[in-house]
Amino acid sequence: MTRFSKTGYILSTAGSAIGLGGIWGFPYLVGQNGGFAFVLVFVLAFLVFGVSVFIVEMLFGRASGQNSVSTFENFAPKHLKFLKYGGFMVISGVLIFAFYVVVLGWLVHYMFLSIIGLPKTLETTQNLWGGFISNQIGWQMLWHFTIVALCAYVLNRGVKAGIEKLNLILMPLLLFIFLGLLAYSMTQDAFVESFKFLFHPNFEKINAEVIVRAIGQAFFSLSLGVGVILVYSNSMPKHGNFVRFAIVIALLNFFFCLVAGLVIFTFIFGYGAEPTEGVGLVFISLPLIFANMGVVGQVIAFLFFVSLIFAGVTSAVSMLEPLNSYLIERFSMKRHKANLISILSAYALGIIALLSNTATFSADLTFFDKNLFDWFVYLTSSFMLPLAGVFMCLYMGWILPKEQVYAMLEGKLGGIFFKSWYFVIRFIAPLGILAAMVNLI
Repeated sequence: MTRFSKTGYILSTAGSAIGLGGIWGFPYLVGQNGGFAFVLVFVLAFLVFGVSVFIVEMLFGRASGQNSVSTFENFAPKHLKFLKYGGFMVISGVLIFAFYVVVLGWLVHYMFLSIIGLPKTLETTQNLWGGFISNQIGWQMLWHFTIVALCAYVLNRGVKAGIEKLNLILMPLLLFIFLGLLAYSMTQDAFVESFKFLFHPNFEKINAEVIVRAIGQAFFSLSLGVGVILVYSNSMPKHGNFVRFAIVIALLNFFFCLVAGLVIFTFIFGYGAEPTEGVGLVFISLPLIFANMGVVGQVIAFLFFVSLIFAGVTSAVSMLEPLNSYLIERFSMKRHKANLISILSAYALGIIALLSNTATFSADLTFFDKNLFDWFVYLTSSFMLPLAGVFMCLYMGWILPKEQVYAMLEGKLGGIFFKSWYFVIRFIAPLGILAAMVNLI
């Protein structure tokens, strides 16, 4: 079996976790859900649910050394054989990849626009974004295909030469760009307002929907419930404290989320824009702000969109690796054949998701007030990922013997830490996630 190096494993797993969910999704969810109110719930969800389930998924992968489906098949007791189907969480990865690469295509378009020159009035910026999404199908298809082809190339090269090498290059570059953006933001007067918005208490906004979104964001940010962590952990280095790996990866992800929030809201507040615009935060408000900053803004805009693309590509390639792993191991497929099946499936779904946002096809691809793009996002982040987390917690906490779970940890988590974590995965995490989801429905 080809294995990651220690650095390669941390950066590749962090690369999967640190994506648009943290750098783009986290700031606009903070903006829509009351600033610190969402941050507080997110921190609790991240630590209690996210990190705990991260360790669970890592343990399954490390103990089995197989793909997601085979892992749960092998662990399932004879009288509970239906549990073997839990490994088909890999479907979530295909759906996420489908809409994820569409967004990456949008970012490529805006990266080139930042070089040419972004519009300087709100009306022009809004018209540019609206016209691009609604009418410019050709450009969207081109950038979408470009991103998919890049991901296919990386996945074809495998774990070591493809995924690890990509992350060894892009993750340090991403860190360098974001530290530079943070340093620049700290020189701006609006940085203090940005800091207050992220960390000033506002408990009135906390409700069931905010809790569900925070849990979904924690899962989405850490790539949980897809099988990515499980499959990557198959190729984990034999030696090393894997619990420490999990904590380092989670902290890296959390660091990027907070830095992204501080950077983005500094620009937003500095130019009097609204922090609650969702998708428009990246494609309307920020481009307008960058355009009115002159040459400096043009440079920042280019670096900002490049960083989002870097983060997105490292996450996107990870979404299909669980399905690839299953096809290779179960059906003895060559990697290029398995990759072709997974890529074409996700590409076809992505085309439908892309078209559902356009004026020509929106009506035909909209159901119950959501188009297919929005349905993919909603179903994966609000239901499929959290439910997969509940399944893994119940599986490890209630189906597997406690002694077996303790042995799987290989002494890396003992004493009060093991007891606390075990209590969380048996009771707090599954009940908390389910309760929040019930309130949302």
